[in-house]
Amino acid sequence: MTEEIPIWRIKYYPKNLDQICGQTEIKKALKNIIHQKNFPHLLFIGVEGIGKTTLATLFSKEFLGTEFGANFKLVYANLPLNEEERKQARSEAYVSTSKVGSIAGRRITTPAFIQIKVKPFAQLKVLGASPFKILVVKNFETLGSNQQGFRRLMETYGSNCRMILITTKISSIIDPIVSRCQIFLIHRVKLEHFAKLMSDIANNESLELSDESIEILYKISEGRIFQAIDLLQLSSVSGNKIDKNVIYENAQRFQNDLVRNLLLISLKGDFPKSRELARKILSNYNYTIHELFKLILNEINKLPLSRYARSEMINLIAEADFRALNGRDSDIQISALLSKFCLFSQYL
Repeated sequence: MTEEIPIWRIKYYPKNLDQICGQTEIKKALKNIIHQKNFPHLLFIGVEGIGKTTLATLFSKEFLGTEFGANFKLVYANLPLNEEERKQARSEAYVSTSKVGSIAGRRITTPAFIQIKVKPFAQLKVLGASPFKILVVKNFETLGSNQQGFRRLMETYGSNCRMILITTKISSIIDPIVSRCQIFLIHRVKLEHFAKLMSDIANNESLELSDESIEILYKISEGRIFQAIDLLQLSSVSGNKIDKNVIYENAQRFQNDLVRNLLLISLKGDFPKSRELARKILSNYNYTIHELFKLILNEINKLPLSRYARSEMINLIAEADFRALNGRDSDIQISALLSKFCLFSQYL
């Protein structure tokens, strides 16, 4: 039985803050917090895929030490609750006993995400000798109007649980939350740090990787470490010598595979997952909405679909592309298209 080839992004995932590529000033500030054993709520801001969650998780691991497992939780604000969680949220709502005023007899509910995913962890007492628990909330901006409820939670349970909020859009975060957090702006890693990591991986995997190839990797991945490692591993399949032609060829294959996966996920009816992947493709590769529609069109023509199905899906793309020409919100247009694909999947 042949030995299974490990996934390099897992193999080279950093074990502690020191192993994180670059981010020298950020790591220094976080280590200072660990030394002081105290910090306010934190807000990590930066583009998708540059290591914000990795920084938050490894910082929490070093801060909490051996009690990390009991006092740490990572939640995704953009993931919908399952049916069981929604039922629980409805059951925990209550009817106001007030006989006067606007809330008299009204059904009072806490936002479901906060009620089910956040509050139970935040209000549970710290286990062990840690000064407090740490809750990391990824994609925090997607909470929208529910951020007010989250702010009240931060105030109520702040002494027991510190929050690390992760976002790509500070403009989407309400001022009362921003003012309660210490802000960290996470930038993409510098080329010199990126080059050292890629060279170390290449040496460890017996690859020939020139400085020019490293610069191309950096440009294509825009300094996103895990994306670059994925591309490097994909390129290594064709041989030990990694030149610019190999990288460009595999980068195109990698992008096409992502778009194909986007289509397949949509045709399985999984809208949340397909929307998340579409946003990732747009942010990671800097496509315009029209370029993404064209890539989707190309992949549709490669899928084994009936003539009717292919025709209907092409019409849906044409309609979405036309609406996007009028300057409509790109995220809304791609979300609308994917939702129609998901509904259309019922008839395939």
